[in-house]
Amino acid sequence: MYTLLAARNRGLQAEALEFARDLIRTPSPSQHEHAVARLVADRMGTLGFDRVLTDEFGNVVGILFGRQTQPTVMLNAHMDTAEAGESAAWSTSAHAGDVRDDVLYGLGASDCKAGLAAQIYAACLLKRSLLPLRGNLIVAATVSEEQGGSLGLRHLMRDTLPSLGLQPDFVVLGEPTSLSIYYGHDGSAMFEVVIDGPDRFQV
Repeated sequence: MYTLLAARNRGLQAEALEFARDLIRTPSPSQHEHAVARLVADRMGTLGFDRVLTDEFGNVVGILFGRQTQPTVMLNAHMDTAEAGESAAWSTSAHAGDVRDDVLYGLGASDCKAGLAAQIYAACLLKRSLLPLRGNLIVAATVSEEQGGSLGLRHLMRDTLPSLGLQPDFVVLGEPTSLSIYYGHDGSAMFEVVIDGPDRFQV
């Protein structure tokens, strides 16, 4: 199996790395992901995904259809980044996408553009292998993760995928884990605490 995949996909790793660099070179702060979304959609189309769409929220969805509707596996990574901040804090341009000593540098390299590139090319590898998929594979590049509480992912799960008749049975996130496997996901919650007393300055 490995020999077959390796033979069919020589050069794919270098192509995936160059695509990750292109993603880093394209600024995409939260709620301004349009340019990088176009790159993602175009690349999915070029690589032969069975279906590629951009939903009304700005998420890009690429699908490889299997012989059956289940199981459906989704690979997900967000396209947005935090703000670059002061340029003096960077040893190089935040959007340079430099590779030094086999390490990719730039805003979003770790969170989550390299992960997104890896997911897209993992799906490409499966497509080129000509091995039939039993179920569906979705690669979802989502918006508004850094600021907005993953609103893009929420819209994807609540509206976009159900409208396509798709429901993931398993999801792999492209978040950085130093190549370890993390099962589950942390969440966040906001609380309002009200303390009553006779004097608001003496509780």
